[in-house]
Formats: sequence, structure tokens, C-alpha cells
Amino acid sequence: MAVAWGAVRGKVVFDSTQQQMFMERQSSGFSWTGTRSLLLTDQPAVYVHDTGGLGNPVVTKLDPAADPDATIELVDASTRLVADLRLPQGRTVELTSGVLLPPALAALTGLRGRLMPGADATDFISPCAVSITPRYEAEPGADDESAPAELAAYVVVAGGRLQLRSRGRIPLEWPVNRVTVTPAGPSAVELRGGALLGGHFLTGVTLHLVTAQVRKAFLAVMRSAGPQARTVGTSAPVSLRGLGGAGTAKADCVLSEHALEFQAADTQRVLAHFDLGDRQLRIAGTAERFVVFSPAHGPVAVECDSEPFGRRLHGNTEVRAAAERTLGSGVLPAELADGRPVACAFAPDGMRVKGGGVNVRIPYEAIKTVEGRPALPRAELRLQTERTDLRVVAQPELVQALHTEVRAWSNARASAAQVPGMLRAAVGLEEDYLLYTVFGPFYELHAALLGDVGADGLGAPLTLPETGDERSRVATVLQVGLNELQTHLDQVSSVLPAFLRHRDAQLLSAVTGGAEPDWLKAGESRLRAALAPAQRAAAETGQLAAQLSRVMDLDPEALPKVSYAGAALSLGAAALLNPVFAVSGISQAYSSHAQGEQRKAQVTAAAERGWVVVLERWNALVGTSLPVLAYVLTENVFGLRWESARRIGQELAAAPPAARPPVLRAVARRLAVLDVMRRYPGGSGVRLRRGEIADHLRAAREAVRTPRFVDF
Repeated sequence: MAVAWGAVRGKVVFDSTQQQMFMERQSSGFSWTGTRSLLLTDQPAVYVHDTGGLGNPVVTKLDPAADPDATIELVDASTRLVADLRLPQGRTVELTSGVLLPPALAALTGLRGRLMPGADATDFISPCAVSITPRYEAEPGADDESAPAELAAYVVVAGGRLQLRSRGRIPLEWPVNRVTVTPAGPSAVELRGGALLGGHFLTGVTLHLVTAQVRKAFLAVMRSAGPQARTVGTSAPVSLRGLGGAGTAKADCVLSEHALEFQAADTQRVLAHFDLGDRQLRIAGTAERFVVFSPAHGPVAVECDSEPFGRRLHGNTEVRAAAERTLGSGVLPAELADGRPVACAFAPDGMRVKGGGVNVRIPYEAIKTVEGRPALPRAELRLQTERTDLRVVAQPELVQALHTEVRAWSNARASAAQVPGMLRAAVGLEEDYLLYTVFGPFYELHAALLGDVGADGLGAPLTLPETGDERSRVATVLQVGLNELQTHLDQVSSVLPAFLRHRDAQLLSAVTGGAEPDWLKAGESRLRAALAPAQRAAAETGQLAAQLSRVMDLDPEALPKVSYAGAALSLGAAALLNPVFAVSGISQAYSSHAQGEQRKAQVTAAAERGWVVVLERWNALVGTSLPVLAYVLTENVFGLRWESARRIGQELAAAPPAARPPVLRAVARRLAVLDVMRRYPGGSGVRLRRGEIADHLRAAREAVRTPRFVDF
């Protein structure tokens, strides 16, 4: 059909009247019965011809034209054109072509990307938006709208970055020296480099660059853009502190399987390279905010807003190994209260804090107060001397480790003659340790059931929920928790006695050469008998779990599972004293359910009474039975632990002079760990401090009503 376009500006690069199967998808502001045609020129300008309903044709133009008002895309592997236009007088139209022949595609390259604002400032830009095929690490679901099989975007190289720009957004970008590009097919390029699209990880993309000439120009620019990639991996923009200058700098964080690199966002200069397999690497924090340190680079604070990239970082095996290694290393990376990254190191003569414009040594004898303030997601340690008021912030596990190191090295300044007294002091602190270790998870679960209450709310009884949704929540959390508690109490009987014996043997190793005395081996069986009251709690827990299943008809296999990895993606959330029990995971059942599928509880009238009985038994367990059992258990164990401390003191008193310094340090550390751990929660997602649970058990024991016995 011949169309009278009139005068147009520029060279014509596309004329729909010369193409077959050109059609209109939708439009507004045009005649109802007319048909529309499209003309593009390299001005760039857009012309739309409307035949009009009464034979009065109208040509509407957009000159100059610019994206996103004039969005021109090549789709289906850059073989079909789609035009989405917003024209003057409120007119809009969306048009599409059939498969274009090579001459038509070659003519379209005359656009030279000029529809994109700022095209002249780029090193390379595709003629228009072209087809991009994402390569997903894991195949997404067919109905997942956040993972398109194809997208259309301008391919842009500028400022050392390769970007895909679409309608004013940049859905994907890479530093140019962090990708590899290879030709594929007549005009495509395979790009390899990790990225994130809609929360999904990519291994790369395929760029369909219209013609072989466009591809040749793209490859030439990429080869001249900079040196070959040192590390090809998944990258994300981050904010850094600690790499020169006092402020915050933007950078690219590039994570591969074995390396972590930071590169300036505006150049290709590598700011820091960390070998994840380096045994001297230290890393601590959360996946959203962490500090990394190695001898080659001072401490670097990193803040990342990408949650998927944070999950990738957290899931890296070598990153996790370095984080777990950090907590027991003696060199702890953290931040000051103002955000400056520092590394805290400990030696016999004092604590050294260095980095971020800080370089101070604090003798232990000069420390007046050390106060830890556990809070989520970041805790604080305040250390005061006459000259210094130091505030260090980090995730709670690292602050606890810092607090422990300060206490342990301070305790180690004692003389060898004080070791027996330190052992007796440690036995006194073991009561809190045992109360929390055995019974703490019950009260963490109780707090979660009540709505994550503090220590002052632990004495409140759990009441019957009024709504079906709330009953479902309580039933799910309680069922998951009871199952975990049964497993926990089994470990108390089978593992805890051997665990305590092993810790005592470690204190003696410097004297005995690693051989365990016979009296220590014999003490394990007595400890096992002393811990027998815990099995009464295990029996009641099992009966409660069975009764709850009957009331709510819950399938234990269908319930949400507790994640022992921690809900906050904490790096290095390891137990500091007791890896078997320190992270119970019980309170995580609440968040696991809240984020999971809602389960509707069909509560009948017959089940109503069952609900009441379950809650009465649970309240009696945590309000009366456990405090009494806690008293019996600690009374059983205390005499055995006191005798062990006496025997250990005798063994250590006879130690040769060369063995006394390591013995003193070991005893000093035990005392510090037991003292500090009661001041902090048992793990990520737990609000209650260990000592608060122990104090509650003692107070509840005193409040238990006792039978009235007749005096004789």
C-alpha cells in the first residue's frame, strides 16, 4: 500500500509499508477504523501514518525521537521489530513486524543507538534494543515472571562497564574486565559472567547483535576496553570503607568460587584481592554488612544491598570456613561505632586495635570497664580506660568473641598460685551454663510462643488462641519445638557428660601429655547418672508432642524445619564453648512458620478440651516441673564438678614450671568463656540472654508451691 509520508528528515532506516505481516497490537488516540504504518529515520525521527476513518489520512511525527517515548526493539533473537510509541496529542501505538530479511536488519543498524539519550558518550551502543537470552544457573519455573526467557535492551559499553539498558532501567551490568565474550552464530555473542536478574543468578547471556558488522564492532571495543579478567564470577555493587580515604567508596564486589575482589566502579583498577583459601583471611559480619581482613590488606568494611548476592556470599563454602575460623583466631575484624573498619588483635601485653585511621594498644591492666550490649542485627562492645572510650560494633557472635578475648587475656595476668581459685570460680559459673544448656531451649520456645517476649515475660502462661490462624501458628511452632527438644534432651544424656570430660582433659593436657587420668574417666559415668532428671523432662515432652498431634492432626513431616544455619545469614555464627547445644534453633521455628505456608487448623468442639489440656501441661512443665528438675540436676552435678575442680587443681599444682603458662591461659579462658557467655543470647534470632534464662529458673524454683507436710 502506497503511503504519502510527506517531507521527512533524515535517511529512512525502516518503512513498514515495505514489510510483510506488519500489524498493530494496540493504540489510543487514533481513528477507530483506520490503519497505521511506521517510518523510522536516522535523524532520529518517528512517523506514524493513520489512514483515518473517513479517508482523511494523518501523519503524526516525533522529531526528535528518544527512548523511552520511542522504544524500538528487536525480539525473537533480533529477527522481529516491535515499536512502542508515545506520540504528541496523547496518542500511543504498539506495532510489530514479521521476521525481517537481512537487508531490512542491515538498514536498521543506521539508527546507531541514537534513540538512546547520551549515545554519543558511549564506547559502543547497539543500533536499538536487541534480544538478550539469559543463561540461568538453575532453570526457573515456567510461570516465574521474574525470570524471562528473553528480554530486549540496548547493549552499551561505557566507562569500563557493559550495561543492558531498557526503558530507563539497567537490569544487568558487568565490569568489562569481569566477563568473557565469544562469537556465536552469524551475529550473536556468548557472554560469560555471573549476574543477578530478578533474584535469579545467571552464568551469562547471549547477545543477538543484529548483524555481523555490529558484532565485529562490539568485540573490538571489548578487546580494547581493558585487560583480561582476573576473576570471572558473580558481581554486585557495594559500598566500601577502609581502602584509602576516610569516606565511603562505591565498588564492584566480584565473587568466584575461590576469590573475592573489589574493583573501582568507575575504572578497572582492582582495589583489593582476597584469596578465600588463605588461612590468614578473616571475615566477620552478615551477608549484608561484613568486614574482611588479611595481612596484605587492612580491614575493609563492605555493605551490600543485594539480598540474592548476599545469599551467594553466605553460601560460598570457603567464605563460611574463613568466617568460622575467625571466631577462634585471636584476630577479629569489626567496625567502630562510626563505621570505620578495624582489626582487633590480642597479645599478652595488651589489645591492639588498628585500621581506619586508628592504631592504639590498650594494656589489659588499664581497662576499667568492658560492657557488651547484644542486639540484633549488630551488637556493641564498649571498652573504657582513663584515656580511651572504644565502641566496637559487629554481629553478636563476634562481639561475644571480642568480649571473651578481653576477659581471657585479662584473667591470664594472674599468677599460677591463683589457678585453684579460678577453677572454683569457674565451677560456680557452671551452674548458669548447665541451666541454660539443659533447659534453655524450653524457655526460648516459650518466648517464641508468647510472641518473642523478654526475660520479664517468661513467667506468663501460654493461653488458648482465639482465632484459627493463631492456633495454627502456635500448634506449628509448638510441634516443631517439641520434636527438637526431644532430640536435644537425648543429646544431654548421651553427649554432655563426655563433652564435660573432654573439656577437663584439655585443661590437663599440658601436664599429662594428652593422657586422661583414671579418675576423670570414672567421673563420666557419675555425671551421666547425675543428669538423669533431664529424662523426666524428655518423657513429658514426648507425651506432649503426641497429644498435640492428636488434637491438631498435624503431620510432623509437613511442618517447617528449623534452620541451624541462622536466619540472619550471619557469617561465622559458631558456638563459642559448646557446639552441640549453643545454637538450639528452637525459636527459629516461629520465623520459619511465619515465612512459610499458612496452615489452617480445623478445631472441633472435641479438640477444644484437648487444646486446654496441652496448654495446661506445657505451662506446668515450664512453670513448675523444669525449675524443680533444674534444682535437682544442679545439686546432683555440683558436687561432682567441685570434686573435679579440686582434682584438676592438684594435678596442675604439681605441673613443671614449663607447663604452668599454658595451664594458666587455659584456665583463664575457661573462666572468661563461662563469665561472658551468660551475658549473650544462645544464637542468631534468640533474644533472651543465657544468664536471663538461668536467673528465671532460679526465681521460678523459689516460687514453686510445695505440699504442706504435717510437723512431727
